[in-house]
Amino acid sequence: MTVLGSARVAAAEGYRGLSALALLAAAALPGPARAAAPNGFTIGLEPSLFTGRFGTHHTIHIYDLPLSVVYQHNRLLVRVELPYIAVAGAGIVAGQSVISGRGSGATRQGLGDVWVKAEYRLAHAHGAVPAIEPYVKVKLPVASYRKGLGTGRFDEEAGVRTVWRIGDRVFPYVQLGYRVVGRLPGLHLLNVMTFEPGVAVAVTPRQFVSVILIGHTPIQKRRTAVASAILAYNLRMNFRWELQLYATRGLTSQSAAFGAGLGVMAHF
Repeated sequence: MTVLGSARVAAAEGYRGLSALALLAAAALPGPARAAAPNGFTIGLEPSLFTGRFGTHHTIHIYDLPLSVVYQHNRLLVRVELPYIAVAGAGIVAGQSVISGRGSGATRQGLGDVWVKAEYRLAHAHGAVPAIEPYVKVKLPVASYRKGLGTGRFDEEAGVRTVWRIGDRVFPYVQLGYRVVGRLPGLHLLNVMTFEPGVAVAVTPRQFVSVILIGHTPIQKRRTAVASAILAYNLRMNFRWELQLYATRGLTSQSAAFGAGLGVMAHF
């Protein structure tokens, strides 16, 4: 359920966002910010809270503590995210959705699903020509289906992100993907199109403000799409440390009504 990756494209399978619902999404700074990032590893920790009805008849709270490890080598970037989540309220967490309101409303906690993502930058943005970054990502079903922390099924997604550069400060981008959702008996899950348009603005060489829309088409029959708006702030404090703050607002009945988080990243 993390937006740390998505907002860093601007500086973001959300909440993962619903990274608690999708934010889910992109793991590198655009333009000169990404070019300035050294090859090597980045480790991030992002405590987050998302709350809302998620299309059910009761309020659900999702507490998310994802640990992310990112490896960058020139144009290649690989991201692994391992979350620990707690859910208060009946429902099954599925990527960027809560897909069922059945079950116990007691608080459940444990490991969330692991997401592995690889992306490759084909070309850097230059003038009117955008950077093109195809990606693939896979969900490893580590989360407990019995507890409602995951579906217990693999998901696979492929897509592409296009990043433009306007001067040295403004970086619009659009990410589109198609996710094959693991089926669960009786829940009629659907494959989804994921979307993530956004823009990052370099306030200073070390500070980015990002505005992002993130979500996907309905994951179940007779449900609406998931969509959330995100406002994020990134501060590169020094060569080693980076800080992110963000807030989300759900735009559909299936989304978290509100969410907020704090991300801390260390570069090695």
